Amino acid sequence: MTHAALISALAAGLAAGGGAAWLGLRRQARRRGARGDDLLFRTLFEAAPECVKLQSREGIVERMNAAGLALLEASRPGRIVGRSVYGVIAPEHHAAYRALTEAVFRGEPGTMEFELLTFRGRRRWLETHAVPLRAAPGGAVTGLLAITRDITERKWMTRQLEEQRNRLRTIIESEPECVKLHDRQGVILEINPAGRALLDAVSSGQVVGRTVYDFLVPDYHAAYRALTRRVFAGERATLAFEVTGLGGRRRWLETHATPLRDGEGHIDALLAITRDIDQRKRAEAKLRQQQAELAHVCRLSTLSELASGLAHELSQPLCAISSYAESAAALPGADGEVRNLLERVVEQSGRAATIIGRLRDFVRKRAPRPAATPPQVIVDNVLHFTAAELRHHGVILHSSVTPDLPPVRADRVQIEQVLINLITNAIQALARVPAGERRINLEAALEDGATIAFQVCDNGCGISPQHCTRLFTPFFTTRSGGLGLGLSISRTIVEDHGGRIACTVEDGETRFRFTLPVAGP
Repeated sequence: MTHAALISALAAGLAAGGGAAWLGLRRQARRRGARGDDLLFRTLFEAAPECVKLQSREGIVERMNAAGLALLEASRPGRIVGRSVYGVIAPEHHAAYRALTEAVFRGEPGTMEFELLTFRGRRRWLETHAVPLRAAPGGAVTGLLAITRDITERKWMTRQLEEQRNRLRTIIESEPECVKLHDRQGVILEINPAGRALLDAVSSGQVVGRTVYDFLVPDYHAAYRALTRRVFAGERATLAFEVTGLGGRRRWLETHATPLRDGEGHIDALLAITRDIDQRKRAEAKLRQQQAELAHVCRLSTLSELASGLAHELSQPLCAISSYAESAAALPGADGEVRNLLERVVEQSGRAATIIGRLRDFVRKRAPRPAATPPQVIVDNVLHFTAAELRHHGVILHSSVTPDLPPVRADRVQIEQVLINLITNAIQALARVPAGERRINLEAALEDGATIAFQVCDNGCGISPQHCTRLFTPFFTTRSGGLGLGLSISRTIVEDHGGRIACTVEDGETRFRFTLPVAGP
Protein backbone atom coordinates (compact mmCIF):
# COMPACT_ATOMS: atom_id res chain seq x y z
CA MET A 1 0.00 0.00 0.00
CA THR A 2 1.32 3.42 -0.89
CA HIS A 3 1.99 6.07 1.70
CA ALA A 4 -0.56 8.27 -0.08
CA ALA A 5 -3.30 5.71 0.56
CA LEU A 6 -2.27 5.39 4.20
CA ILE A 7 -2.24 9.16 4.61
CA SER A 8 -5.70 9.45 3.07
CA ALA A 9 -7.12 6.74 5.32
CA LEU A 10 -5.37 8.14 8.38
CA ALA A 11 -6.60 11.64 7.67
CA ALA A 12 -10.11 10.30 7.12
CA GLY A 13 -9.96 8.39 10.37
CA LEU A 14 -8.63 11.33 12.31
CA ALA A 15 -11.30 13.58 10.84
CA ALA A 16 -14.07 11.15 11.77
CA GLY A 17 -12.54 10.70 15.21
CA GLY A 18 -12.48 14.40 15.92
CA GLY A 19 -9.16 15.42 14.29
CA ALA A 20 -10.45 17.47 11.37
CA ALA A 21 -7.40 19.75 11.62
CA TRP A 22 -5.29 16.90 10.15
CA LEU A 23 -7.13 17.22 6.85
CA GLY A 24 -4.94 20.19 5.94
CA LEU A 25 -1.91 17.91 6.04
CA ARG A 26 -3.43 15.76 3.33
CA ARG A 27 -3.27 18.68 0.92
CA GLN A 28 0.40 19.22 1.80
CA ALA A 29 1.08 15.55 1.03
CA ARG A 30 -0.15 15.95 -2.51
CA ARG A 31 2.30 18.82 -3.08
CA ARG A 32 5.39 17.08 -1.64
CA GLY A 33 5.39 13.79 -3.54
CA ALA A 34 6.64 10.38 -2.31
CA ARG A 35 9.31 11.60 0.12
CA GLY A 36 6.87 14.09 1.53
CA ASP A 37 4.28 11.35 1.84
CA ASP A 38 6.60 9.21 3.92
CA LEU A 39 7.51 12.04 6.25
CA LEU A 40 3.96 13.24 6.55
CA PHE A 41 2.65 9.75 7.27
CA ARG A 42 5.16 9.25 10.06
CA THR A 43 4.32 12.67 11.45
CA LEU A 44 0.59 12.01 11.32
CA PHE A 45 0.91 8.54 12.76
CA GLU A 46 3.31 9.23 15.59
CA ALA A 47 2.15 12.71 16.58
CA ALA A 48 -1.55 11.85 16.75
CA PRO A 49 -2.75 12.55 20.31
CA GLU A 50 -4.97 9.47 20.24
CA CYS A 51 -4.28 5.81 19.63
CA VAL A 52 -3.75 5.01 15.93
CA LYS A 53 -3.27 1.42 14.83
CA LEU A 54 -3.14 -0.70 11.69
CA GLN A 55 -4.74 -4.13 11.98
CA SER A 56 -5.23 -7.18 9.78
CA ARG A 57 -8.50 -8.98 9.18
CA GLU A 58 -7.48 -11.59 11.75
CA GLY A 59 -6.95 -8.91 14.36
CA ILE A 60 -3.15 -8.83 14.28
CA VAL A 61 -1.81 -5.37 15.18
CA GLU A 62 0.62 -4.34 12.44
CA ARG A 63 1.49 -0.91 13.74
CA MET A 64 0.55 1.34 16.70
CA ASN A 65 1.64 4.86 17.60
CA ALA A 66 3.05 6.12 20.90
CA ALA A 67 -0.34 7.33 22.16
CA GLY A 68 -1.71 3.82 21.64
CA LEU A 69 1.20 2.19 23.49
CA ALA A 70 0.67 4.61 26.39
CA LEU A 71 -3.03 3.79 26.40
CA LEU A 72 -2.18 0.07 26.73
CA GLU A 73 0.59 0.82 29.24
CA ALA A 74 2.96 -1.11 26.94
CA SER A 75 6.66 -0.56 27.64
CA ARG A 76 7.64 -1.23 24.02
CA PRO A 77 5.89 -1.80 20.68
CA GLY A 78 6.71 -5.49 20.76
CA ARG A 79 4.20 -6.02 23.58
CA ILE A 80 1.36 -5.50 21.08
CA VAL A 81 2.68 -5.15 17.52
CA GLY A 82 2.54 -8.53 15.78
CA ARG A 83 0.11 -9.83 18.36
CA SER A 84 -3.70 -10.21 18.36
CA VAL A 85 -5.75 -7.24 19.46
CA TYR A 86 -8.09 -9.70 21.19
CA GLY A 87 -5.38 -10.25 23.77
CA VAL A 88 -6.14 -6.87 25.31
CA ILE A 89 -9.86 -6.49 24.47
CA ALA A 90 -12.13 -7.63 27.33
CA PRO A 91 -13.63 -11.04 26.40
CA GLU A 92 -17.23 -9.83 26.57
CA HIS A 93 -16.51 -7.44 23.68
CA HIS A 94 -14.76 -9.92 21.35
CA ALA A 95 -17.87 -10.74 19.31
CA ALA A 96 -18.79 -7.10 18.74
CA TYR A 97 -15.21 -6.24 17.73
CA ARG A 98 -15.10 -9.13 15.24
CA ALA A 99 -18.36 -7.86 13.74
CA LEU A 100 -16.84 -4.37 13.40
CA THR A 101 -13.71 -5.81 11.74
CA GLU A 102 -15.77 -7.79 9.24
CA ALA A 103 -17.82 -4.70 8.39
CA VAL A 104 -14.67 -2.65 7.77
CA PHE A 105 -13.23 -5.32 5.49
CA ARG A 106 -16.47 -5.15 3.54
CA GLY A 107 -15.71 -1.49 3.03
CA GLU A 108 -17.99 -0.09 5.74
CA PRO A 109 -16.51 2.31 8.34
CA GLY A 110 -17.75 1.73 11.88
CA THR A 111 -17.62 2.90 15.47
CA MET A 112 -17.94 1.01 18.76
CA GLU A 113 -17.24 1.27 22.47
CA PHE A 114 -15.46 -1.51 24.35
CA GLU A 115 -13.30 -2.27 27.35
CA LEU A 116 -9.70 -3.45 27.29
CA LEU A 117 -7.20 -4.67 29.84
CA THR A 118 -3.89 -2.78 29.92
CA PHE A 119 -0.62 -4.57 30.44
CA ARG A 120 -0.74 -3.39 34.05
CA GLY A 121 -4.15 -5.00 34.58
CA ARG A 122 -6.28 -1.89 34.45
CA ARG A 123 -9.61 -1.80 32.67
CA ARG A 124 -10.33 1.12 30.37
CA TRP A 125 -13.27 2.10 28.22
CA LEU A 126 -12.37 3.02 24.63
CA GLU A 127 -14.21 4.37 21.64
CA THR A 128 -12.79 3.40 18.25
CA HIS A 129 -13.55 4.64 14.77
CA ALA A 130 -12.33 2.18 12.12
CA VAL A 131 -11.99 2.75 8.36
CA PRO A 132 -10.94 0.41 5.54
CA LEU A 133 -7.48 0.68 3.88
CA ARG A 134 -7.36 -0.01 0.13
CA ALA A 135 -4.35 -0.60 -2.13
CA ALA A 136 -5.89 1.72 -4.68
CA PRO A 137 -9.08 3.75 -4.93
CA GLY A 138 -11.94 1.31 -5.44
CA GLY A 139 -9.61 -1.64 -4.83
CA ALA A 140 -9.80 -4.46 -2.31
CA VAL A 141 -9.61 -3.70 1.42
CA THR A 142 -6.19 -4.72 2.69
CA GLY A 143 -6.28 -3.49 6.25
CA LEU A 144 -8.10 -1.69 9.06
CA LEU A 145 -7.00 1.67 10.39
CA ALA A 146 -8.50 2.68 13.75
CA ILE A 147 -8.45 5.91 15.69
CA THR A 148 -9.19 5.12 19.34
CA ARG A 149 -9.71 7.42 22.29
CA ASP A 150 -9.96 6.81 26.04
CA ILE A 151 -13.53 7.43 27.26
CA THR A 152 -13.08 5.91 30.73
CA GLU A 153 -13.70 9.21 32.51
CA ARG A 154 -16.69 9.99 30.32
CA LYS A 155 -18.11 6.54 31.01
CA TRP A 156 -17.53 6.99 34.72
CA MET A 157 -19.26 10.37 34.70
CA THR A 158 -22.13 8.94 32.66
CA ARG A 159 -22.48 6.06 35.11
CA GLN A 160 -22.37 8.42 38.07
CA LEU A 161 -25.00 10.59 36.46
CA GLU A 162 -27.17 7.55 35.76
CA GLU A 163 -26.77 6.33 39.34
CA GLN A 164 -27.74 9.77 40.61
CA ARG A 165 -30.76 9.73 38.32
CA ASN A 166 -31.73 6.29 39.60
CA ARG A 167 -31.32 7.37 43.23
CA LEU A 168 -33.37 10.48 42.58
CA ARG A 169 -36.04 8.43 40.81
CA THR A 170 -36.13 5.96 43.71
CA ILE A 171 -36.57 8.85 46.15
CA ILE A 172 -39.31 10.40 44.02
CA GLU A 173 -41.07 7.08 43.46
CA SER A 174 -41.06 6.30 47.20
CA GLU A 175 -41.97 9.86 48.27
CA PRO A 176 -45.31 9.75 50.14
CA GLU A 177 -46.30 13.14 48.73
CA CYS A 178 -47.26 13.80 45.12
CA VAL A 179 -44.30 14.88 42.97
CA LYS A 180 -45.03 16.04 39.43
CA LEU A 181 -43.54 17.99 36.55
CA HIS A 182 -45.56 19.91 34.01
CA ASP A 183 -44.83 22.40 31.27
CA ARG A 184 -46.00 25.97 30.78
CA GLN A 185 -49.34 24.80 29.36
CA GLY A 186 -49.93 22.47 32.32
CA VAL A 187 -49.20 19.25 30.40
CA ILE A 188 -48.07 16.65 32.96
CA LEU A 189 -44.61 15.33 32.08
CA GLU A 190 -43.96 13.07 35.06
CA ILE A 191 -45.83 12.06 38.22
CA ASN A 192 -44.94 9.61 40.98
CA PRO A 193 -47.15 6.80 42.40
CA ALA A 194 -48.35 8.97 45.31
CA GLY A 195 -49.54 11.57 42.81
CA ARG A 196 -51.28 8.96 40.69
CA ALA A 197 -53.07 7.68 43.78
CA LEU A 198 -54.42 11.16 44.54
CA LEU A 199 -56.00 11.15 41.08
CA ASP A 200 -57.29 7.55 41.38
CA ALA A 201 -54.93 6.50 38.56
CA VAL A 202 -53.22 3.10 38.50
CA SER A 203 -50.67 3.88 35.76
CA SER A 204 -48.70 6.87 34.49
CA GLY A 205 -50.38 6.54 31.11
CA GLN A 206 -53.68 7.64 32.64
CA VAL A 207 -52.15 10.96 33.71
CA VAL A 208 -48.95 11.78 31.79
CA GLY A 209 -49.72 13.77 28.66
CA ARG A 210 -52.93 15.21 30.08
CA THR A 211 -53.10 18.69 31.60
CA VAL A 212 -53.54 19.53 35.25
CA TYR A 213 -56.71 21.36 34.22
CA ASP A 214 -58.28 18.01 33.28
CA PHE A 215 -58.32 17.26 37.02
CA LEU A 216 -58.64 20.70 38.63
CA VAL A 217 -62.13 21.77 39.68
CA PRO A 218 -62.99 24.62 37.25
CA ASP A 219 -63.29 27.17 40.08
CA TYR A 220 -59.49 26.95 40.56
CA HIS A 221 -58.34 27.13 36.91
CA ALA A 222 -57.61 30.87 36.98
CA ALA A 223 -55.69 30.69 40.27
CA TYR A 224 -53.58 27.76 39.05
CA ARG A 225 -52.77 29.53 35.78
CA ALA A 226 -51.60 32.52 37.83
CA LEU A 227 -49.40 30.20 39.92
CA THR A 228 -47.91 28.70 36.73
CA ARG A 229 -47.09 32.14 35.34
CA ARG A 230 -45.34 33.09 38.58
CA VAL A 231 -43.25 29.91 38.61
CA PHE A 232 -42.18 30.31 34.96
CA ALA A 233 -41.20 33.87 35.87
CA GLY A 234 -38.79 32.42 38.43
CA GLU A 235 -40.86 32.60 41.62
CA ARG A 236 -42.00 29.95 44.07
CA ALA A 237 -45.70 29.68 44.81
CA THR A 238 -48.22 27.80 46.95
CA LEU A 239 -51.90 27.11 46.30
CA ALA A 240 -54.71 25.08 47.85
CA PHE A 241 -57.31 23.75 45.42
CA GLU A 242 -59.72 20.90 44.70
CA VAL A 243 -59.30 18.15 42.13
CA THR A 244 -61.64 15.51 40.78
CA GLY A 245 -60.01 12.09 40.42
CA LEU A 246 -60.63 9.57 37.66
CA GLY A 247 -63.12 7.87 39.98
CA GLY A 248 -65.13 11.09 40.38
CA ARG A 249 -64.05 11.80 43.95
CA ARG A 250 -63.27 15.40 44.89
CA ARG A 251 -60.47 16.15 47.32
CA TRP A 252 -58.51 19.12 48.60
CA LEU A 253 -54.80 19.40 47.76
CA GLU A 254 -52.08 21.91 48.56
CA THR A 255 -49.16 22.33 46.15
CA HIS A 256 -45.76 23.97 46.57
CA ALA A 257 -44.36 24.80 43.13
CA THR A 258 -40.85 25.83 42.10
CA PRO A 259 -39.13 26.40 38.74
CA LEU A 260 -37.03 23.58 37.25
CA ARG A 261 -34.11 24.85 35.15
CA ASP A 262 -32.08 23.16 32.42
CA GLY A 263 -28.28 23.18 32.10
CA GLU A 264 -28.29 26.67 30.67
CA GLY A 265 -30.48 28.09 33.44
CA HIS A 266 -33.67 28.30 31.39
CA ILE A 267 -36.92 27.33 33.12
CA ASP A 268 -38.33 24.40 31.18
CA ALA A 269 -40.75 22.86 33.69
CA LEU A 270 -42.66 23.39 36.93
CA LEU A 271 -41.82 21.06 39.81
CA ALA A 272 -44.65 20.66 42.32
CA ILE A 273 -44.80 18.86 45.65
CA THR A 274 -48.46 18.33 46.47
CA ARG A 275 -50.04 16.94 49.63
CA ASP A 276 -53.54 15.74 50.45
CA ILE A 277 -55.21 18.23 52.83
CA ASP A 278 -58.73 16.88 52.38
CA GLN A 279 -59.12 15.76 56.01
CA ARG A 280 -57.71 19.07 57.26
CA LYS A 281 -60.10 21.07 55.08
CA ARG A 282 -63.07 18.98 56.16
CA ALA A 283 -62.05 19.33 59.81
CA GLU A 284 -61.78 23.11 59.37
CA ALA A 285 -65.21 23.21 57.75
CA LYS A 286 -66.62 21.06 60.57
CA LEU A 287 -65.04 23.36 63.15
CA ARG A 288 -66.52 26.43 61.46
CA GLN A 289 -69.91 24.73 61.39
CA GLN A 290 -69.69 23.83 65.08
CA GLN A 291 -68.59 27.36 65.96
CA ALA A 292 -71.59 28.72 64.06
CA GLU A 293 -73.85 26.22 65.81
CA LEU A 294 -72.38 27.15 69.19
CA ALA A 295 -73.02 30.81 68.41
CA HIS A 296 -76.60 29.88 67.50
CA VAL A 297 -76.99 28.00 70.78
CA CYS A 298 -75.70 31.05 72.63
CA ARG A 299 -78.25 33.20 70.81
CA LEU A 300 -80.98 30.74 71.74
CA SER A 301 -79.85 30.86 75.36
CA THR A 302 -80.04 34.66 75.29
CA LEU A 303 -83.43 34.45 73.61
CA SER A 304 -84.72 32.14 76.34
CA GLU A 305 -83.73 34.70 78.96
CA LEU A 306 -85.51 37.42 76.99
CA ALA A 307 -88.58 35.20 76.63
CA SER A 308 -88.63 34.55 80.37
CA GLY A 309 -88.47 38.28 81.08
CA LEU A 310 -91.12 38.99 78.45
CA ALA A 311 -93.45 36.41 79.98
CA HIS A 312 -93.01 38.05 83.36
CA GLU A 313 -93.74 41.50 81.92
CA LEU A 314 -96.86 40.31 80.06
CA SER A 315 -98.33 38.52 83.06
CA GLN A 316 -98.93 41.81 84.90
CA PRO A 317 -101.02 43.59 82.20
CA LEU A 318 -102.94 40.36 81.60
CA CYS A 319 -103.70 40.16 85.29
CA ALA A 320 -104.87 43.80 85.21
CA ILE A 321 -107.07 43.15 82.14
CA SER A 322 -108.70 40.21 83.90
CA SER A 323 -109.24 42.25 87.08
CA TYR A 324 -110.76 45.21 85.20
CA ALA A 325 -113.05 42.94 83.23
CA GLU A 326 -114.29 41.21 86.38
CA SER A 327 -114.95 44.59 88.01
CA ALA A 328 -116.78 45.89 84.95
CA ALA A 329 -118.95 42.78 84.83
CA ALA A 330 -119.98 43.40 88.47
CA LEU A 331 -121.16 46.97 87.83
CA PRO A 332 -124.94 47.48 88.33
CA GLY A 333 -125.48 48.84 84.81
CA ALA A 334 -123.95 45.86 83.00
CA ASP A 335 -126.64 44.00 81.09
CA GLY A 336 -126.53 40.33 80.20
CA GLU A 337 -124.78 40.65 76.83
CA VAL A 338 -122.10 43.01 78.14
CA ARG A 339 -121.56 40.81 81.18
CA ASN A 340 -121.17 37.78 78.89
CA LEU A 341 -118.54 39.55 76.76
CA LEU A 342 -116.62 40.67 79.84
CA GLU A 343 -116.63 37.12 81.20
CA ARG A 344 -115.13 35.94 77.88
CA VAL A 345 -112.41 38.61 78.21
CA VAL A 346 -111.63 37.25 81.69
CA GLU A 347 -111.57 33.68 80.32
CA GLN A 348 -109.24 34.49 77.39
CA SER A 349 -106.90 36.64 79.46
CA GLY A 350 -106.65 33.77 81.94
CA ARG A 351 -105.89 31.39 79.07
CA ALA A 352 -103.19 33.75 77.81
CA ALA A 353 -101.72 33.97 81.30
CA THR A 354 -101.63 30.15 81.50
CA ILE A 355 -99.80 29.90 78.15
CA ILE A 356 -97.29 32.55 79.20
CA GLY A 357 -96.78 30.76 82.52
CA ARG A 358 -96.03 27.51 80.71
CA LEU A 359 -93.63 29.33 78.40
CA ARG A 360 -91.89 30.91 81.36
CA ASP A 361 -91.52 27.53 83.05
CA PHE A 362 -90.24 26.00 79.81
CA VAL A 363 -87.47 28.54 79.15
CA ARG A 364 -86.52 29.28 82.74
CA LYS A 365 -83.02 28.16 83.79
CA ARG A 366 -83.37 25.98 86.84
CA ALA A 367 -82.19 22.72 88.30
CA PRO A 368 -84.26 19.64 87.37
CA ARG A 369 -87.17 19.02 89.77
CA PRO A 370 -88.37 15.44 89.39
CA ALA A 371 -91.86 14.81 90.69
CA ALA A 372 -94.68 12.31 90.18
CA THR A 373 -96.34 13.61 87.00
CA PRO A 374 -99.34 12.09 85.16
CA PRO A 375 -98.50 11.35 81.48
CA GLN A 376 -101.81 12.97 80.47
CA VAL A 377 -100.69 16.31 81.95
CA ILE A 378 -97.42 16.14 79.99
CA VAL A 379 -99.25 15.35 76.74
CA ASP A 380 -101.85 18.10 77.28
CA ASN A 381 -99.18 20.73 77.87
CA VAL A 382 -97.29 19.62 74.76
CA LEU A 383 -100.47 19.84 72.67
CA HIS A 384 -101.02 23.42 73.89
CA PHE A 385 -97.45 24.38 72.99
CA THR A 386 -97.48 22.84 69.50
CA ALA A 387 -101.07 23.65 68.44
CA ALA A 388 -100.17 26.86 66.57
CA GLU A 389 -97.21 25.25 64.75
CA LEU A 390 -99.34 22.27 63.72
CA ARG A 391 -102.05 24.55 62.32
CA HIS A 392 -99.51 26.68 60.48
CA HIS A 393 -98.08 23.65 58.63
CA GLY A 394 -101.42 21.91 58.08
CA VAL A 395 -100.50 18.87 60.17
CA ILE A 396 -103.12 16.75 61.92
CA LEU A 397 -101.97 15.33 65.25
CA HIS A 398 -103.78 12.37 66.83
CA SER A 399 -103.03 11.80 70.49
CA SER A 400 -103.78 8.60 72.36
CA VAL A 401 -103.12 8.28 76.08
CA THR A 402 -104.18 5.13 77.87
CA PRO A 403 -106.67 6.13 80.63
CA ASP A 404 -105.58 6.04 84.27
CA LEU A 405 -101.88 5.69 83.56
CA PRO A 406 -99.71 5.75 86.66
CA PRO A 407 -97.53 8.86 87.03
CA VAL A 408 -93.89 8.95 86.01
CA ARG A 409 -91.22 10.45 88.21
CA ALA A 410 -89.86 13.19 85.99
CA ASP A 411 -89.12 16.84 85.57
CA ARG A 412 -92.28 17.78 83.67
CA VAL A 413 -90.71 20.65 81.72
CA GLN A 414 -87.79 18.51 80.52
CA ILE A 415 -90.02 15.66 79.31
CA GLU A 416 -92.27 18.21 77.59
CA GLN A 417 -89.12 19.52 75.87
CA VAL A 418 -88.35 16.01 74.56
CA LEU A 419 -91.85 15.59 73.10
CA ILE A 420 -91.83 19.10 71.60
CA ASN A 421 -88.47 18.33 69.93
CA LEU A 422 -89.86 15.10 68.46
CA ILE A 423 -93.07 16.75 67.22
CA THR A 424 -91.13 19.69 65.74
CA ASN A 425 -88.85 17.27 63.86
CA ALA A 426 -91.90 15.37 62.61
CA ILE A 427 -93.51 18.59 61.33
CA GLN A 428 -90.33 19.40 59.39
CA ALA A 429 -90.17 15.86 57.97
CA LEU A 430 -93.72 16.27 56.59
CA ALA A 431 -92.81 19.30 54.44
CA ARG A 432 -92.81 17.22 51.23
CA VAL A 433 -96.06 15.42 52.01
CA PRO A 434 -99.11 16.95 50.27
CA ALA A 435 -101.28 19.18 52.45
CA GLY A 436 -104.17 17.26 53.97
CA GLU A 437 -102.11 14.07 54.24
CA ARG A 438 -99.68 15.19 56.92
CA ARG A 439 -100.24 13.15 60.08
CA ILE A 440 -98.52 12.71 63.43
CA ASN A 441 -99.52 10.20 66.09
CA LEU A 442 -98.63 10.84 69.73
CA GLU A 443 -99.14 7.92 72.09
CA ALA A 444 -98.52 7.13 75.74
CA ALA A 445 -99.13 3.64 77.15
CA LEU A 446 -98.12 1.34 80.00
CA GLU A 447 -95.44 -1.20 79.21
CA ASP A 448 -94.38 -4.16 81.38
CA GLY A 449 -96.25 -2.71 84.34
CA ALA A 450 -93.32 -0.51 85.41
CA THR A 451 -92.62 1.64 82.36
CA ILE A 452 -94.52 4.29 80.41
CA ALA A 453 -93.73 4.38 76.68
CA PHE A 454 -94.16 7.64 74.74
CA GLN A 455 -94.20 7.41 70.96
CA VAL A 456 -94.21 9.98 68.14
CA CYS A 457 -94.81 8.67 64.62
CA ASP A 458 -95.14 10.58 61.31
CA ASN A 459 -95.84 9.63 57.69
CA GLY A 460 -93.08 11.87 56.29
CA CYS A 461 -90.16 11.11 53.97
CA GLY A 462 -88.54 8.70 56.42
CA ILE A 463 -84.91 8.34 57.53
CA SER A 464 -82.31 5.98 56.08
CA PRO A 465 -81.53 3.08 58.47
CA GLN A 466 -77.83 4.00 58.63
CA HIS A 467 -78.77 7.48 59.89
CA CYS A 468 -80.95 6.13 62.71
CA THR A 469 -77.91 5.13 64.78
CA ARG A 470 -76.33 8.59 64.37
CA LEU A 471 -79.37 10.80 64.96
CA PHE A 472 -78.61 11.18 68.66
CA THR A 473 -74.96 12.20 68.06
CA PRO A 474 -74.29 15.88 68.90
CA PHE A 475 -74.33 18.15 65.83
CA PHE A 476 -75.44 15.38 63.45
CA THR A 477 -78.34 16.52 61.30
CA THR A 478 -79.98 15.48 58.03
CA ARG A 479 -81.68 18.86 57.63
CA SER A 480 -80.06 21.87 55.98
CA GLY A 481 -79.59 24.60 58.55
CA GLY A 482 -80.28 22.26 61.47
CA LEU A 483 -78.24 22.40 64.64
CA GLY A 484 -78.13 18.68 65.31
CA LEU A 485 -78.59 19.23 69.06
CA GLY A 486 -82.29 18.59 69.71
CA LEU A 487 -82.16 14.79 69.64
CA SER A 488 -78.83 14.71 71.47
CA ILE A 489 -80.33 16.80 74.28
CA SER A 490 -83.46 14.64 74.25
CA ARG A 491 -81.42 11.46 74.70
CA THR A 492 -79.52 13.02 77.60
CA ILE A 493 -82.79 14.04 79.30
CA VAL A 494 -84.41 10.61 78.84
CA GLU A 495 -81.35 8.70 80.03
CA ASP A 496 -80.98 11.02 83.05
CA HIS A 497 -84.53 9.96 83.95
CA GLY A 498 -83.58 6.27 83.76
CA GLY A 499 -85.21 5.70 80.37
CA ARG A 500 -84.21 4.82 76.81
CA ILE A 501 -84.91 6.48 73.44
CA ALA A 502 -84.67 4.98 69.96
CA CYS A 503 -85.65 5.56 66.34
CA THR A 504 -87.05 3.01 63.88
CA VAL A 505 -88.30 3.24 60.29
CA GLU A 506 -91.12 0.99 59.10
CA ASP A 507 -92.87 1.23 55.72
CA GLY A 508 -91.56 4.78 55.22
CA GLU A 509 -92.83 5.96 58.63
CA THR A 510 -90.39 7.30 61.20
CA ARG A 511 -91.09 6.27 64.79
CA PHE A 512 -89.41 7.82 67.84
CA ARG A 513 -90.05 6.01 71.09
CA PHE A 514 -88.80 6.62 74.62
CA THR A 515 -89.59 5.07 77.98
CA LEU A 516 -89.75 6.41 81.53
CA PRO A 517 -90.04 4.41 84.74
CA VAL A 518 -93.28 4.64 86.69
CA ALA A 519 -93.03 6.73 89.87
CA GLY A 520 -92.62 4.69 93.04
CA PRO A 521 -95.16 4.73 95.87
